[in-house]
Amino acid sequence: MFLINRKSIAYILFCTLFLCNSCKQISDESENPTSGLTDTKDTTEIIKRDSLPADPSVKTEKIEVPGTLEKQIMAAGLVDVQSIDSTIEVTLKYATTDNFVGIVLYDSLKKAYLQPEVAERLHRSQRALHKIDSTLSLLIYDAVRPRSVQQKMWDALDSVPVRQRIKFVSNPKNGSIHNYGCAVDVTIVNTLSGRPLDMGAGFDDPRKIAYPRLEDEMLESGRLEKMHHMNRKLLRQVMKEGGFWVLSTEWWHFNAYSRAQAKEKYDPIE
Repeated sequence: MFLINRKSIAYILFCTLFLCNSCKQISDESENPTSGLTDTKDTTEIIKRDSLPADPSVKTEKIEVPGTLEKQIMAAGLVDVQSIDSTIEVTLKYATTDNFVGIVLYDSLKKAYLQPEVAERLHRSQRALHKIDSTLSLLIYDAVRPRSVQQKMWDALDSVPVRQRIKFVSNPKNGSIHNYGCAVDVTIVNTLSGRPLDMGAGFDDPRKIAYPRLEDEMLESGRLEKMHHMNRKLLRQVMKEGGFWVLSTEWWHFNAYSRAQAKEKYDPIE
């Protein structure tokens, strides 16, 4: 018979207990990778790796939420011009302080909205311009204009007699064609330089030098240069291709309908 002495039995028990504890530790660590760490530095490194900033090369798309005014305009059926033609550029002057009032009138409106068929007409004008020179583009300064903003403009000129005031701003009581989304203030911009063509007078310039009907007189007197006249003629030419006509006292203002036609077809944006 094989005899086991007391020392052998003690050795066997020791080995058995050691193996059991080792197996339990391995099992615990497989369920919790950090449970076996006793070094604070190692734990800190794991935390740092988990909290690394997002990869800057991965760009997230910014979602613009329409404001109250924009929602009202869209609910009335008007469309964002750039959704019809993304090549048309937009800088709404009344969304900035760069206007004759000197204050921001469109708090949450940054896009140019027009009646759908008017936006399509503007698209035709843009195509006509590109056929002449692909480096040029239409640049919108104003499109639909709520009647509430029209009132603010009218009130800003309260020191000017009404007979003179209506030359610059339509009386809100009668309504502007802008209020219906049927008029657009526009110029031409060189897309390479980013600069609008020189028209001899700025946007919202109240002086007679801005009057299309007085251009011949201004040319003869030297107040308007030939280049200015040619730029204005180009703008009127391409806008006519889209079915627009210019206001006689503002080189930048083009109508798609008369006031009577706009009233008959649409409701104003309040």
